[in-house]
Amino acid sequence: MTGRRGRHRRFRREILAVAIPGLLLAAVFAMTGCGRMPHVIVLEDPLTAGEHVELGVLYERQGKFDLAIREYERALRKDKECFQARVNLGNVWLAKKEYGKARGEYGEALAMRPGDPEATNNLAWAAILSGKRREEAAERMEAVLSRKANRTVTLLDTLGVLRMRMGQPGRADEAFAEAERLCLEAGGSGCPDEVLREVRDHRAEACGGCLPSAAPPW
Repeated sequence: MTGRRGRHRRFRREILAVAIPGLLLAAVFAMTGCGRMPHVIVLEDPLTAGEHVELGVLYERQGKFDLAIREYERALRKDKECFQARVNLGNVWLAKKEYGKARGEYGEALAMRPGDPEATNNLAWAAILSGKRREEAAERMEAVLSRKANRTVTLLDTLGVLRMRMGQPGRADEAFAEAERLCLEAGGSGCPDEVLREVRDHRAEACGGCLPSAAPPW
């Protein structure tokens, strides 16, 4: 009898050892909702690459550069070939005076679209402001400006500043003179006063303070 009772006690202990953890696990499942296995929620980014770019532009205009960088990087994670995100990211790094990073982003953009005027222009400004790789930037600008459709006031003014910083005042003045002429031809609606003023200020700087051309007729 004693042996039988001992076996019964050991049997009950074995049942409890198995049953108690099972009951606890069932209680945990019940607390997570109707006894079902808990689900892991994976959040997905609902925005498109383009929408991240738009949000980044908004932050950039507000001067919130770190938030703008975050959005442009998210756009590139969505679409690694998003050209505008790459250029805009370069622009933010340029504004933060991180010239090496800006140059890298513009280089990536130009790898996507070789000879793109916007990326080439902004790469030139990275060279102007950093003082590095100006010759390379000038070659790229001249290649872009070899196409007549690209000979705009903005691009010619950038080329003029670049040549001026490279110690080429005569060639800089050629670019500024053409930019000024195009601006005058476009009139006030096509070339705002502040743009013409900036071109003339650059031209005066290049020629050592010489007087700019006559005031526009409008």
